[in-house]
Amino acid sequence: MEQFSPHFDIAVVHSEVFRAVPADCYRAATQVDLFEAPLVRALLGIRALPRHIAGRLKVRPSATSARSTSPPTFRLKDLVGLGGILLGETPGVEMVLGQVSRPWRAVADPADAPTAPDGFTHFDKPGYAKITAGLRIDPYGNDSSILTIETRVALTDEESRRRFRRYWLLIGPFSSFIRRMALRLVATELDRGRPVVGRDIRNSAGPVRAQAGGEQSQQRDTQ
Repeated sequence: MEQFSPHFDIAVVHSEVFRAVPADCYRAATQVDLFEAPLVRALLGIRALPRHIAGRLKVRPSATSARSTSPPTFRLKDLVGLGGILLGETPGVEMVLGQVSRPWRAVADPADAPTAPDGFTHFDKPGYAKITAGLRIDPYGNDSSILTIETRVALTDEESRRRFRRYWLLIGPFSSFIRRMALRLVATELDRGRPVVGRDIRNSAGPVRAQAGGEQSQQRDTQ
């Protein structure tokens, strides 16, 4: 995260402690399918609806009828096929994805978006958001792990900052809900019968079992 997004305007962090060794926690986190949660699937479907409509208008009817009937999934690896870039990965420890986008628009992905890590790093065209999403696993004691999900957003000009902040007032709560549900799905993936150690590492004063993870938001102006 520090390599690809050292400067950012907004950051959102969720974390949870799981009773699982880091290798198992990382495997579960990278394989969990968000579409297993019906409400999350509905929210993601609503957000992707303009993209699907635009895509259908560009494709001939015969081509759409031939599309695969297999059920879609929404895992981390699927994001690469949806405009995301795999910026870097240390297997078992950390994965970082990036995307250049205009999320405040119905069809957010520009045609000239970078497709490689180097292009993402050097992209500075006005009017865009550079979104970096990271997953990190840290050991916690002998048999537990801390899973941290962090998203950073760097806007490329002042107008984009204003547009994104208006967009985030509406979308932010739903985005945080999806991340909390992701943590719950990881718990289910690890062990369907064993409870998660429900303690927020940034606030050890009490349990947060009612929410699957804590949240921290930051806002910084890029200089």
